[in-house]
Amino acid sequence: MFGSIVEIMISGAEVLHAGVLQKLVSSFLVPLRIEAAAGAPFRAHVKHADVGPMVVARVRSTPHAVVRRPGAITSTDRDLFKLVLHRRGGLDVAQADRRARMRPGDIVIFDATRPYDVTAPDSCDVVVVGVPRAAFGSRADAVARHGARVLPADRGTRSVIASVLTGLADHLDELPGPGGVRIADAMTSLIVAAFTDSTPERVDTGTEFADRLLAYTLANLDDPTLSAESVAARHGISVRHLHTLLRHRDVTFAAWVRSERLRRIRSDLLDPALAGRTTASIAARWGLHDSAHLSRALKREYGQTAADLRRELRRGALTDRP
Repeated sequence: MFGSIVEIMISGAEVLHAGVLQKLVSSFLVPLRIEAAAGAPFRAHVKHADVGPMVVARVRSTPHAVVRRPGAITSTDRDLFKLVLHRRGGLDVAQADRRARMRPGDIVIFDATRPYDVTAPDSCDVVVVGVPRAAFGSRADAVARHGARVLPADRGTRSVIASVLTGLADHLDELPGPGGVRIADAMTSLIVAAFTDSTPERVDTGTEFADRLLAYTLANLDDPTLSAESVAARHGISVRHLHTLLRHRDVTFAAWVRSERLRRIRSDLLDPALAGRTTASIAARWGLHDSAHLSRALKREYGQTAADLRRELRRGALTDRP
């Protein structure tokens, strides 16, 4: 669901209003320190909203630095990945032992449970998305290894990410609420594909073909016969070639498909709009027809059975009643 749209203009004295921006951004992401550039008035325009489990923000500001300090990280912080699309200006980013310079059109991801730095030496325009780590399931560690890795969003999955983020940022107050969960679900899949299937040092036609294989697979998760064999046959390649194209992933093709299905089933089981559907019908919607196996698989992946998730949904519905 979409939360309320928050839009704020900040301008004036640098110390006071950089502090306002710091408080605002920390409230919807994680605790951060924001330092305005010395010697000039600080100005910022921030617009943000909840999109399903994600938070999406567009930030336009004069030069500043964003610091996620070790001392500010606590166990009560939101457990997020922070994805940034850079639209204007220059950005220097760092996390762990990786440092990079971003150009307009680049994307980068941070593990918000660890320290990181972002410096905007010029006025900038960025789209920021906070995605809960839980949405990535068993793939979270693979994504985390790409902290501060900058990728040009000029082709394949990365180009799709940039288009989606631009559209969200430009139309936050126009999109229908019920679509939020689906948008967040799609964004999570795109992030996994972009940051675990390619590196900035090597992008080739093999990567683009792998993106097409993954996109086809995601579009056909409802097919119970979906397999490495069927996907390979559909694209005129051998199963061995399919596995070769996807060798940079941290799981096998079959395990990835299973994880994608489970994530969507979990999302549907927690969706109030689908409260009237049976667990079996939701599972079948994503190509799984063994309810007993489903509960065991959900328990392994997320620590909750289908029944647990439905109870969580009912508790939420009771809490939301006036």
